[in-house]
Amino acid sequence: MTTRSVELRIHSDAQIQLRAVDDATADFSGYATVYDVWYDVAGGPERGGWREMVAAGAATRTLNARPDVRLLVNHEGLALARTRSGTLLLDEDTRGLLTHAPALDLRNPKVQELSSTMDRKDVDEMSFAFITTRQEWNDDYTERIIREFSLDVTGSDVSVVTYPANPATVAQMRDAVRIDELRAAAARTGMDTATARAIADRYRLSVPA
Repeated sequence: MTTRSVELRIHSDAQIQLRAVDDATADFSGYATVYDVWYDVAGGPERGGWREMVAAGAATRTLNARPDVRLLVNHEGLALARTRSGTLLLDEDTRGLLTHAPALDLRNPKVQELSSTMDRKDVDEMSFAFITTRQEWNDDYTERIIREFSLDVTGSDVSVVTYPANPATVAQMRDAVRIDELRAAAARTGMDTATARAIADRYRLSVPA
């Protein structure tokens, strides 16, 4: 039996905006992920990772389920907005997963900090935490298409992020000599162990059970 882990993906083409509505609130919008755009994971195939794309419509099913999702900064801390409370709105269009918090509370120091950094254009990226529910890999595991993902899981969120680093650590899969090491490396990528083993096998590794 394989388990799915929460994955993180960061997108620099998030088109995030934050503007003051009045003295008390600010309007935030951006794309937590964009569709039909290839990006590298763990350095891309040349460095032992892979290319990946989120297909258009990948969020349709999970949005129809009305998941409870929080807007965070760097995937941690208290929520700035939340779908269950109605302060965070998620939708998808042809571009990607649209994130909208129309009334962030400017009394919140974290919102003030976010407003300052965005005004200076020091922060311009978003990330989302999700579980893949339908995907396609090519034969040598160098390309992956995420056809469908779920936000209806503990640990899912949409975040404004500081660094465009991807937490995937495929190199550790290649160096794994025991199944527990492989599982640990796979967990960091959000990949199930069976897929991680297949990638390791492609690199002609022997990973004893």
